[in-house]
Amino acid sequence: PTLHAYQEEQNIDLLVMGAYGHSRIRHLLVGSTTTVMLQRAEVPVLLLR
Repeated sequence: PTLHAYQEEQNIDLLVMGAYGHSRIRHLLVGSTTTVMLQRAEVPVLLLR
């Protein structure tokens, strides 16, 4: 939510994020910030590994 608010305030056209893999168990227990950002983003997102 904070990143989305900042993106809107600053009129940002592209989000760039670093992404790395986690185990399936960790993903199920903790979730994924990257996944949430991809689902909620209103602008294109570039993922870098």
